[in-house]
Amino acid sequence: MEINKAVAENIQRIRKNQRLSIERTAQLAGISPSMLGQIERGLVNPSISVLSKLAQGLHVPLEKLVEYRGESPVVLHRGVDFPGQRLSGGKVIRYTLFPYDAHSGSESSQLDIFISGAYQSTDHIPGSRVYLMVLSGTVEVRAGEESYLLETRDCLEFPGDEKYSYTNQGNTTVRLVERVVYRK
Repeated sequence: MEINKAVAENIQRIRKNQRLSIERTAQLAGISPSMLGQIERGLVNPSISVLSKLAQGLHVPLEKLVEYRGESPVVLHRGVDFPGQRLSGGKVIRYTLFPYDAHSGSESSQLDIFISGAYQSTDHIPGSRVYLMVLSGTVEVRAGEESYLLETRDCLEFPGDEKYSYTNQGNTTVRLVERVVYRK
């Protein structure tokens, strides 16, 4: 792998893990969004000065932007590194399990939906697929115009480019694992 590609993937991975847009990241680093876009696509070889600005803007050591270790056989993602994000008025908590990975084009999350809670999708990426597994509880899943009642260990696969929602239908917390795969 070329160093430009490794740098591009590192910057994009770190930016997405921090849930930052290209525009916001560029603003934090003091560079133009078009320059950042070119860097993330591996089209330019950024100077050490630009990489230093990006490292400061992303609050990571410069080494994290330029590291390349080849394919690692094992990657550990610790839960404490990804605190839960409260959604839907606190009735839903989303935990990142596997952050977005450019190589696989996917990301995975755990959703805990409390009693009378519901989650409404916000992203509708053309060509994406959602793979949902119910770990515990009873949940109504609306995907497009269809509705499904799922219970523990039920799994559902559906297109992620339409509106979808999850609604707790029981008297206990629903726990789901959601994997979204994006078309390359």
